Amino acid sequence: MINRDIDTPTPEPQRFKFRWLKEDGSEAAFSRKKKGSFDGETLVLDDISVPASQILAVEAYEGRLVMSFVSPDGTVDSAGFRAYKISATDLKLDVDVARSGMWAEMTREKMTAAGRGAWFRTIRCPQCRATLDLSEMEDTPQVYCHFCETLSTVEQSGGILDEHDFGLCEECGMFSRPRKFTIFYFYFLLVVWGWHSSVTNRCPACMRGNAWKMLFGNLPFVLGVPTAVVQLFRCYGGKITGSVAAGLDDANLKARKGDVLAALQSYGRILEQVPWSAGIKYNVALALLQQNEIERAAESLRLALKDCANYAPAYPLLVGCYDELGEQDQLTELRRVWGDDGDEEEPSVEGEPENSGAVPGSLDDDDAWGR
Repeated sequence: MINRDIDTPTPEPQRFKFRWLKEDGSEAAFSRKKKGSFDGETLVLDDISVPASQILAVEAYEGRLVMSFVSPDGTVDSAGFRAYKISATDLKLDVDVARSGMWAEMTREKMTAAGRGAWFRTIRCPQCRATLDLSEMEDTPQVYCHFCETLSTVEQSGGILDEHDFGLCEECGMFSRPRKFTIFYFYFLLVVWGWHSSVTNRCPACMRGNAWKMLFGNLPFVLGVPTAVVQLFRCYGGKITGSVAAGLDDANLKARKGDVLAALQSYGRILEQVPWSAGIKYNVALALLQQNEIERAAESLRLALKDCANYAPAYPLLVGCYDELGEQDQLTELRRVWGDDGDEEEPSVEGEPENSGAVPGSLDDDDAWGR
């Protein structure tokens, strides 16, 4: 049992039914629903009990929930299930609140035992209520939650309106306002017919190509055309408006097309109106890295961490920049603050990073759904 000196919200006990998922994310055919529960400390799935503190990552998607956890023999295992009579998103939120509080308490005990308890510091995520460990990090105007992947301004003013809607696009990896899009294809070949449908979270600019492909791919069969038209409208009509970040989509497009100077000018106009935005400064760094301007990119990443000390997407890029520049002292200090022992392979700093937003305790799409 972990001592709970940290003020962690205690969720109401949850009881639900569920079905296990296969590796491709679909439900096991003809399987019976099983019983599950979560009491704020232990997640019970049929005859499996997993303490919240042992759950390394959890993702919810369209009623399904996938998690990785440490099994009793010390190995890392994973499981996926579809929840019934309960929202998978709400269950994930409760699990995240519980495990984040437990992790923070374990960190506090460890730091206290090492005589560094004065450096222990946490903050509650304004969006999902998870406990965020900011130990040994600077006090900055913004905070990043890797549980709900939101960037929040904790100062009274200075952030982007509705900033909890912003994050990294699954397709381009840039800070933007991703939206949920449906990709739908209908086919009819003599006596064979069917459809394929999937949901993706992307910025409108990244979805445009798929929307046009979907329109032309569905034209011969008509039935899929209305969905394609709706997605096209959302792509081109979904630009950020009524916000200081109104030019962000266009700036990101310019950066991806190699027009870095124009992109930097657009980012600059946004930053003139937004005192703090780690996400936009992260985009500036991505644009500079496309031109192999590593030193300037490192400076932009440092500025991003000045706005948000725990902005996880910026960390691996800055590690790569310091390593490329031979800044070993700064690299060592950066890793110390982030609790990184440096054993893993160095991240690449050329072009756009692959899964740069991934941090310990999160699953990417391949991990979650086996695609």
